[in-house]
Amino acid sequence: MNKQIRFLIIAIGAMASMAGCNRGKTTRIINSTDNHRQEIKYSGSVVFNRDSTDIAHISNRGYLFFDEDGKKLRAENDGKDHVVYSFNGDSFVNLLSTEQRAFVAHAVKAIIRERAKLNR
Repeated sequence: MNKQIRFLIIAIGAMASMAGCNRGKTTRIINSTDNHRQEIKYSGSVVFNRDSTDIAHISNRGYLFFDEDGKKLRAENDGKDHVVYSFNGDSFVNLLSTEQRAFVAHAVKAIIRERAKLNR
């Protein structure tokens, strides 16, 4: 009986751990009109900074993808708790140009707006 209780406790702990991680859960939002297309896709926990202009944190193995009319942004956790960015399929970087920072800020504001629509 002791062995069964131990197994049950381990099984419950494993299930709780998987549920807490949202393992495999992905959210996808697509908006499309005649001349405009926007796609937002993310997995894991994505946290924005206070002024909604940047990504403060992405959970390990999490990511954020934003595509607006073919202009693409992908952000991930680099495994060292830093956010790295890829623009239009290029290599990942952590230092952004002024133009890249502006696009990230635009993407963050659009994502917050679209998520608010989902939560109505």
